Amino acid sequence: MIDESTTPQEAVRLAIERERGAKDFYTQAAKIAKYPGTKQMFEFLAKEEIKHLRLLQAELDKDYMQEM
Repeated sequence: MIDESTTPQEAVRLAIERERGAKDFYTQAAKIAKYPGTKQMFEFLAKEEIKHLRLLQAELDKDYMQEM
């Protein structure tokens, strides 16, 4: 959970965890989808979550490098 004491880095780490969970959910949903259109939708959403993960990880890495 995020509150006033949460650092930006902690918030990004939490967001990364949630994006991973969403990606896993959509990937699993695509595997069990019975209709091609539904499968494609879940595959698309999983790919979007991967994009979000990359953006968040880049922000975390940028912050890490600035602290060094």
